[in-house]
Amino acid sequence: MTDRSPRIVGAGETDVGLRNFMLGTYRYMAAAMAVTAGIAYFGGQMIQSNPELLGVIRNPFIVLGFIIAIPFLFGGVARKMHTMSLGGMQTFLFGFAAFLGVFMSAVAAFVPGAVIAKIFFMAVAMFGALSLFGYSTSSNLSTYVRYAIAAFIGFIAINVLGMFFPALRPTGTMDIVINLIGLAAIAFITAWETQMLKRTYYAVAGNPGMASKMSAYGAASLLLSFVNIFNILMSLFGSE
Repeated sequence: MTDRSPRIVGAGETDVGLRNFMLGTYRYMAAAMAVTAGIAYFGGQMIQSNPELLGVIRNPFIVLGFIIAIPFLFGGVARKMHTMSLGGMQTFLFGFAAFLGVFMSAVAAFVPGAVIAKIFFMAVAMFGALSLFGYSTSSNLSTYVRYAIAAFIGFIAINVLGMFFPALRPTGTMDIVINLIGLAAIAFITAWETQMLKRTYYAVAGNPGMASKMSAYGAASLLLSFVNIFNILMSLFGSE
């Protein structure tokens, strides 16, 4: 009995630490989401007053540049994480959230608030269920995530191609099918990201400073997944 007690206590301490780490990540995400929503709202008001701004935000070249920049941005921050301060990581998180808000302002400008609220709560429910699954599952989601990533890249490519060549934009049933594929892909990615955050905690549990930075970094990744879920749900169910 005496031999086992230290291990039991240690496991309990680790579980409490993991819980605090995950809650901290979701708090960061909620704060960043508020920034995205605020920028989107005020950006939407500006677009309503100056409709020409919509052409800038939805310019295919700007959208493509933003999409291409995202993996390089996250990769660059990940490589510099050991030398970055917590303040620098928080600046990355909230700056990225603000940038997402600029692109979301097109939705805020023309979609009724009641519809946005409906889709938002749908996205929250879906995200919560996926995150809980990723946290609790014993399956190794990394085994299959490459297929989900490939499918989501294909989904993005089809949508970007449709922006440059409207005649190639999927419509009707094909549009629904493609959106469902994209939704399934980002759903799996979201669950995997949560699982990876859990594993990351165990890797940095002995380094509180690094754990705090990983929490902010993870929040940025989860926020991007949430926004993608929201946008796809808006495409599927956003009509009044």
